[in-house]
Amino acid sequence: MPDDTGEIAADRQAPLVAVDYEDPDGYWWRVRVPQGCEDASMGIPIGPPDLTALGLPPAIQRRLHNQLHARGLLTRRDLNGRMREVVAAVQATYRVDAQAVTALYV
Repeated sequence: MPDDTGEIAADRQAPLVAVDYEDPDGYWWRVRVPQGCEDASMGIPIGPPDLTALGLPPAIQRRLHNQLHARGLLTRRDLNGRMREVVAAVQATYRVDAQAVTALYV
């Protein structure tokens, strides 16, 4: 399509921006989308990574995934010097289960 000078701008692209969104399964993601894009689900994933290889039950996997997202632990670079936050994410993931168990004793 011609621009205001009459030239056709074939290579003009909107800059990519990082956005967060929750998918239908309750997972929070950070993705890159063209500025102004309304459908974040079509974005390029930044993180967190796929945790399937850990073999966790689905609810635990989702909680850990969302804990990592909430702490900004999305890429390998984000982990540098932040092992305590990774441990805190794992602990927070299981804290819900510990609370459910202790509630049974009331």
